[in-house]
Amino acid sequence: MHNVKDCEKIKRARGEAEETFEIKILLCKLGKKLGYEVDVEESPELELGELMIRHDVLWYVKQPAWYHRLLEIALSRDDLDPEYRRLLESKAKMERQLYVAFEIEGSDTTTKAMKGNISNLSKLPYGIIVVKRGRKEALEEGVEPIRNRFERALLEFRALHGPNNVIVVSFDDVKKLAEELGVQ
Repeated sequence: MHNVKDCEKIKRARGEAEETFEIKILLCKLGKKLGYEVDVEESPELELGELMIRHDVLWYVKQPAWYHRLLEIALSRDDLDPEYRRLLESKAKMERQLYVAFEIEGSDTTTKAMKGNISNLSKLPYGIIVVKRGRKEALEEGVEPIRNRFERALLEFRALHGPNNVIVVSFDDVKKLAEELGVQ
């Protein structure tokens, strides 16, 4: 959904676990409460969007006026390479700027898929992977701690590709933040 007005109107995807869907709704509500424009299950509005990458939840801010004005000034030059002019024009058309993207993993996944998620988020201002369980939850349920595997995959990715703004948190971490901010 583009520019979600009412988080309660988001439809659950076929095969999506109830708890995963609830986290998606909660992230939408958190974004709205914090003043962001929210998209759900969309490609990001930026150059990377052309790659057809989709994220579960996206938070946007308005394009800063100074940035828009700088683009206008740069576009007023007559010596721009045509391809570069098209790039600047596409940026000038954007009314909002992606601030945070979330990937929600409610079940186990392969390490290769984990690194793909990390890679897709690594070029963004903030990329957050939200997973169902970590070591503590896994011990209680007798299942593998997916959060800890994601953390290791992120550290390996950073060792190979350098720093980025991706973090891994659990469903419980998101619920705790929502509770602290009075979002239900």
